[in-house]
Amino acid sequence: MKGKHHVIIETNRLKYEFDIKRNITVIQGDSATGKTTLVDLLEEYSSKGKNRGIIVESDVNCEVFSGQEDRWEYTLDGIKDSIVIIDEDYHFVFTKEFAEYLQGSSNYYVIITRKPLKNLPYSVNEIYGIRTSGKYHFPEQVYHEFYPLYDQDTYSTLDSKVMFLIEDKEAGYQFFCDVAGKDACISAEGNAKIYQNMISLSAENSLLVIADGAAFGAYINNIVKYRELKKHIALYFPESFEWMILKSNVLDDHEINEILKHPENYIDSSEYISWERFFTSLLIDKTQNDKIKGYSKTKLTEFYTSGKNASAILNVMPEYIRRLIDK
Repeated sequence: MKGKHHVIIETNRLKYEFDIKRNITVIQGDSATGKTTLVDLLEEYSSKGKNRGIIVESDVNCEVFSGQEDRWEYTLDGIKDSIVIIDEDYHFVFTKEFAEYLQGSSNYYVIITRKPLKNLPYSVNEIYGIRTSGKYHFPEQVYHEFYPLYDQDTYSTLDSKVMFLIEDKEAGYQFFCDVAGKDACISAEGNAKIYQNMISLSAENSLLVIADGAAFGAYINNIVKYRELKKHIALYFPESFEWMILKSNVLDDHEINEILKHPENYIDSSEYISWERFFTSLLIDKTQNDKIKGYSKTKLTEFYTSGKNASAILNVMPEYIRRLIDK
């Protein structure tokens, strides 16, 4: 499935309204925030519909998973090209088997959970809480792409020596080593290890943490909470490093620019488990026949690290983050 889908669920007493545009959306929150009511309304609509005064508006089918825990795969096999809402009582969503199943699924999944889904590569941009305002209930985004969850002026007080904690040792790490200096860059060697690296490194250093936001959702909560305690830490979570390159327009490709305006219209959930994989595939496809621009995650060519091209990629970052690199 592709595209952004607007969903309205309402009765004469309340209304839910939200957009779903990726294959994995996570709804968090404590009890009594409206999550269970949302599920109950959809289940009742499926069985009794408008006869119960429930209205559901959506351009695609919306279903609540209501199968048996041990037969979840059989139940999901019967649902195609739909938005599937899974309540927090089901534990199969935490399994590797479910993560593997999603890689070929044509559905979008809305998963209600208070715990991180560490086997799923979901985006920091698609984690929501439900906010209530009068009769209206709507998912409120918990995290945002560039993370201005705190006073941006804080960054002006960071030490002149800033360490860069990068998610892995692939192309993004190579790029920042080149533009900021290898001595200033440290690889966390995986998104699961960023939190522990933050704790050890922040004891003596100002820190800029950079990771692929498109697949970092399971780890973001602890990161942000720790950042709130340590004001000398900055966070930057773009979709991915490949997205930064595509966004920078160093390839001067009109089609890329059109795709980036609305990626959800081009990313098929049955082909790409995360947007990070799509952006990597797009960049490789666009440069594979060019010896100078040819992109590889394992070895970054000089085209991306030299002169105006490096500057263009850096300019994708918000100005308050770029200031840390200039120090």
